[in-house]
Amino acid sequence: MCNKIIYKMEGISLKETILYVNYIIDGILLTIQTKMIYEQTNEDELQDIHYAINWKNDHFISRASSITEGAVINLQNALPSNISVACCQSCRHGNFCPYGDQDNEIFCLKDMIFNNKSEVCDFFSENRNSLNSRSRRLLEFCTDYKPISHNEYYTYNDWML
Repeated sequence: MCNKIIYKMEGISLKETILYVNYIIDGILLTIQTKMIYEQTNEDELQDIHYAINWKNDHFISRASSITEGAVINLQNALPSNISVACCQSCRHGNFCPYGDQDNEIFCLKDMIFNNKSEVCDFFSENRNSLNSRSRRLLEFCTDYKPISHNEYYTYNDWML
């Protein structure tokens, strides 16, 4: 990951970070260099987050969002239907904490099966001390990745709803 400042003005700096993000393109898993462009305030808070990728002869750029979760969804919305972002946020094992989480945080619950929000709430209430080991960044990826299928599995995650 490489950060560089591309524009700076009083109190706010526009930055660019190069990420290597996994995508499923026409059924094939590929890792593509993706630019994350954002403003950063003096308090290190990210704002106006958006992503840009080049694929073959096409350039895709997402709408900006004030939160990383929204920015990743905006990235997916900017892509054609044959390209899907493959990451913890789009994985059926990736659940948000119903009591709140940090920006760019999701929890991998690949060894759990939930039927509804109540069961997810119970899990987070009863396991507060062990959640750090399950915390992930939204665009992380692992070999246990399975796309969210809200019709088949319950995931406490608003991916593409």
